[in-house]
Amino acid sequence: MESKFFKVSALTAAMLGAVAMPATAEEMNVSSPVIQDEIAFFNDSTISGNVNFFMRARDRAGKENPAGPNGGNDTKKVANLDHGSIFANLGFNSGYIADTVGLDLVVYSTFDMWQNASFDHEMNFVDCSSPYNMGSSCDSFETDNGVSYSTANLKFKFGENVNAKLGYFQPSVPSTLGVNWSFAPGTYRGGQVGLNFGDLALGAVFADEYKAPWFKSTYEFRDGGAWGPTGSDGTALGKDVGEVYSVGARYTLANGVSIDAAFGGLTDGDRKNAHIKVKGTTDGGFYWSPQVYMIDDKNQYDDTAFQLAFLSSFASGPYSFRAETTYTMADSTEKRGQVGNFAYRLTEQYGGSNGAYDIWWNNRSDYNHDGELALFGSMSRDFADIGATGLNAGVSAVYGFGAKSKQEGIDELKEYAFSLFTSYAIQNGALKDANISMHYTQYYNDTNAADWGPYSNGFNDEKDFKLILTMPFGIK
Repeated sequence: MESKFFKVSALTAAMLGAVAMPATAEEMNVSSPVIQDEIAFFNDSTISGNVNFFMRARDRAGKENPAGPNGGNDTKKVANLDHGSIFANLGFNSGYIADTVGLDLVVYSTFDMWQNASFDHEMNFVDCSSPYNMGSSCDSFETDNGVSYSTANLKFKFGENVNAKLGYFQPSVPSTLGVNWSFAPGTYRGGQVGLNFGDLALGAVFADEYKAPWFKSTYEFRDGGAWGPTGSDGTALGKDVGEVYSVGARYTLANGVSIDAAFGGLTDGDRKNAHIKVKGTTDGGFYWSPQVYMIDDKNQYDDTAFQLAFLSSFASGPYSFRAETTYTMADSTEKRGQVGNFAYRLTEQYGGSNGAYDIWWNNRSDYNHDGELALFGSMSRDFADIGATGLNAGVSAVYGFGAKSKQEGIDELKEYAFSLFTSYAIQNGALKDANISMHYTQYYNDTNAADWGPYSNGFNDEKDFKLILTMPFGIK
């Protein structure tokens, strides 16, 4: 990783040095096409970044043995995450040479001010090489302060209809591929091509490696997660499944309703994913979107897994409302012995890739087990109308039920949570344009099952507090 970073740093320094070099009119023939390209490359460029502080305290309960004397009661909550992290990034986005080729570079650094619980809190680097074998690939079970890259790609445009990227990038054309996020996005190594013809947008993406933002270097795609083949030490390794690919299309009708459909797969693996999303907004401002997500993976599911969703939102004066629901069908294979869960990505292992998934409730659980129906609601208020410009606050809640374990003595899954949140965009002074936000969640799981036991993505009661300060800046 270090050699890649130094290459990126050297290239950035060389470009900035070129910008700073003086030139007289005699030395520079500004009418030359070459000089005009250089002027466009730099004059149309931006250099910007962020400095962010993220503080989190998350306490999680355990669960007594359902067959024991306490019958699956919760144990005392203990610290699951307890850290304060600093994140900083710097990005260079160029203009285009010959109105055709440009360059995007983004590097970022993370540092823990304190870290008193689980090391894999995702806001700093972990001292491991990949998510597939976190036991054997970790030099230590600690965070690893340092520097990495999120973007280092050439970008192309050919007229008004064709665009492309090549290098380390985040997909931005219609496809099934998305990225994990901390303050930085995940990164694919490969390329994409986009075609735009009026109301029709087409996209194709191909990549041979990926990294979640809490890893410093990219890694190959593997299947199976913890269910794949194991190494000599018993650590799960999974099988190399080659490269990922995806194609997609988005069409906008005359009334503004858009239809987004995409398909993805592996070059040397059986897993495939697809989605269909319809999005529209009424004349009265009501946003609505029915969506279907699909995964086919015989290693994980008996049949093709689906998640059906409906998303909606509406604003009235200073108030904003969201109402969403999901229903999941993800019947796991018999060898699992657990209720399956649905996670929209082309690798089963979390952090191995991610999907173009629109649902984000920020209420701890994913509410994604087989047979689970989940209901979400949110209300927030902007206080600018009473003189508190920049202040926003709200509340949200989720209730999920219906997933049932086949194991004797295990309750039906019933999980629910509520959150309180507020943010303030600083209006003036030295921190103008900075934003400070707070998010508190109380999560409950009423089943007697232990963490990730009969329910493969279920954990126990939690309380979670996050305090965030974000400070954007622009150099050019």
